[in-house]
Amino acid sequence: MRQRGSHRRGSGGGSLPLTMVEKGRKVRITSILCGQGLRHRLGDISLYEGAVVEVIRNDATGPVILKVLDSRVVVGRGQANKIMVNPI
Repeated sequence: MRQRGSHRRGSGGGSLPLTMVEKGRKVRITSILCGQGLRHRLGDISLYEGAVVEVIRNDATGPVILKVLDSRVVVGRGQANKIMVNPI
């Protein structure tokens, strides 16, 4: 039986939630822990497993702002917390 909350570790052993990455760092998305609706929405803004993004803003509160390709994307903290990444 899986323990409650154990799914938050992501597929990569060293993965961490996007909300824990400091600004200026580039990361690769390793997994997205959500349902198909949110996964589709994130895919529409080029956030998918394997994508490389740069954190532009990540304050203690408010949304996370990312550089994705040549665009800036705003992701709410709740959604960003479901995106598991590895620093590169």
